[in-house]
Amino acid sequence: MTREDRAFLMAPLVTPFAFVVGIAFTDMEMNLASYVSAFLTITIVGLPIVYTIEFFIGYRFYRLFLKKKKANIFTVTGGGVILANLPTIFIATFGQFSDQMHDLSMIFPLFSFVGFMIGLAFWFIINNSQTPKNTG
Repeated sequence: MTREDRAFLMAPLVTPFAFVVGIAFTDMEMNLASYVSAFLTITIVGLPIVYTIEFFIGYRFYRLFLKKKKANIFTVTGGGVILANLPTIFIATFGQFSDQMHDLSMIFPLFSFVGFMIGLAFWFIINNSQTPKNTG
C-alpha cells in the first residue's frame, strides 16, 4: 500500500474529531455525553459521505494537481476546505435553511475547519518520512 493510499484511507478519519472539536468551540455548554453522542453520530453518518466525496472528487483533483506539479500543502488544504463545503453549498442552493436550525455563518466555518484538518492530515501522511532505522 502506497503512502497515497494510506493517506486517502486515514485522513478522513480526522472528520469526527475535527467536527466535534469545532462544535465544542462554538457550544461551550457541551458535556461529555453530548460530546460522545455527537462524535458517534458524525462517525456513523458523516464518514460515508466524506469517503464518497473524497473518492469521486478529491482523488481526481489530487491526481490532476500532482500531474501539473501543483500539489502542495496549500492546494491540498484548500481543496479540503472546498470539498468539505460542497454539501453545505448544495443544501444552501437547493434546500431551505431555517433561521433557527442552521445558521450559515456557523456551518461554513465549521465545515471549512473540518476540511482544512482533513487536508492537513492528508498532507502529513503523504509527506511522512519512513521511521529511521535504529543504528545504535
